[in-house]
Formats: sequence, C-alpha cells, structure tokens
Amino acid sequence: MSNNKYSKRCLEMGGPGLAWIRMGATSALLALAAVGCSAADPGDDFSDEPLGTDAQEVRAGTPGGGVGTVQIGGCTGTLIGVHMILTAAHCFDDDLGSALSGTVFTKISYAHAGGTWSCMTGAPANDKCDMDRGVFVHRYQQGWDAKYDLAVVFTNQMGDSFRNVTASDAADGFYTGSLSPAEPYRLYGRGYNHPDGTGNGVMRYMDDSLNWVGERHFVTDAGYDRVCSGDSGSPYFLKSGGIPTKWTFGIHSNRDDSGDACAAEGDKFRGMRLTPFRASQINDYRADRGLPSCVHPSSSSPDFWVCQ
Repeated sequence: MSNNKYSKRCLEMGGPGLAWIRMGATSALLALAAVGCSAADPGDDFSDEPLGTDAQEVRAGTPGGGVGTVQIGGCTGTLIGVHMILTAAHCFDDDLGSALSGTVFTKISYAHAGGTWSCMTGAPANDKCDMDRGVFVHRYQQGWDAKYDLAVVFTNQMGDSFRNVTASDAADGFYTGSLSPAEPYRLYGRGYNHPDGTGNGVMRYMDDSLNWVGERHFVTDAGYDRVCSGDSGSPYFLKSGGIPTKWTFGIHSNRDDSGDACAAEGDKFRGMRLTPFRASQINDYRADRGLPSCVHPSSSSPDFWVCQ
C-alpha cells in the first residue's frame, strides 16, 4: 500500500463491538454491505478538485451499490423508507430564508448499483433528474448549528412516495442508542472525491471513528479523508467488524474550519446525532404529511426505528 498510516487504519477498522449487537439484535437488522479497503495516496490531488466536477457526483452508495444516500440539490441526503429523506437544515437557508418549512424546487436523484441513476422527483427513471421539482421541507432551524441541523424532505403531494425507488433502495432505518468516542462509522457523501475512493464517477466514502460524542451531536476529524460542503446531510452508518450496516445514526452537519470548501487534514467536523428526541420530532413531521410513525422493529430493539 502506498501509505503506511492509512494501511494501518484499514487494518484497525473493526473497532469495538456495537452495544446493540452485544444486546443480541436480530440478524435481520444487520443488512450488512460487504466492502473492501484499498490503498490510498493522499498526494494524488483528488481531494483538491474544485466543486462542480463530475468526480463529485453520487454514482453508487458503496462499491457494490446504493445504501439510501441521495443527491439533493447541492447536498447529500438519506432515503429512509420511500416517503422521506433526512438531510441538513442549512441546505435550505437560501431557499427558505428564515422559514422552517415550505416548498423547495430541486432535483433529487438516487444512485443504484453499477452507477445507474434514478430520478426520485420525476422522469427519467434511468438517469439523473433533468429539471427541478417541488418537494416539501420541514426543518428544525435556520443555520449551521450541528445540534439542531436537521431537515426532513417529503414529496409535495401529502402521503406520496418518491418515484423510481423501492424500500430496498432505502436505508433500513436509524439508530438512536448510545455511541462511544471510538465508534467506527462509514460516511457517504457527494463532496470532493476521496483519495481512497471508489473511482471517478463513483460516490466517495470515508471510514473512521468518532472522537467525541454529545447528547445531540458528535465530533470526528478529517484524517486522510475530506468532509466538504457538498456532504451536508450525508449519512453516518454504523459499522460492525469493519463492515457498514444500513442503519444510520447521524448526518454530516458542519465543519470547524472556515472559508475552505473542505476540511483540511486533521480538522474537526461535526455531525448531528439521531436520538429519541429526533425520532419523536421526525414522527411529528411525518404526521403533518399524513404518514405513519416510525416504530421499533421489535420490543427487543428499542434503539432502532423503521419508517414505512
């Protein structure tokens, strides 16, 4: 491998066991996506590509296919079920101003396996969206505070589902349980390409672990990876034994650095946690749109939420 530090981190990626696995969550909840760890060359300049290049576009959620991550305007979002997307509230500051909810006109596209697009807000069924469509956005706040930076996106038609996607395209749901400062995660995003990455035209990802966890947000660092403005709303997925699941526990919110489009190596960046407080909030938003509540899949899995 071309970088010993990065190679070492790949070997250590498994990290501590997750509390919900130790508690005996059913195997049906795991929905593991097999993925490998490849060599990285942080000097290859991929991370310095300007925003707006094809290399940034979401083409696949993992090396083998999508995991619920979507491209929504200039941000990333997470498809939860077929009716709802979670993303960052500040992505709509320009569209909504100080309003906390309203119709926004944008394009939302999902990346299937093999680099195949589906437009979720209209035609075409087998390519990226070619025009803006109205969607309805609820958000908790205006601005970038990582503790509250949540938006929930629905179709403009109350109770309708997004087009050209099925329940199997979505994340399995979200996790609201405890997280440790050493919790391993995988982040998917549509910002700058990634030096380890999955190749030109394939959605980048990063593997790392948390280094500070609060009640409503957490902090991690850039390492050899980059977290960028286009990653806002992208999901952090739990990992077990080095393998990401399809259960998301938070979204990327903001960076501690200022001015640059991407966090520099070693910079801190913040994510917003999905907690029981968030689950109740998300259910309030769903009720406003005539959708059923997100629920626990079983009485033995109180930290997991499934949204129909």
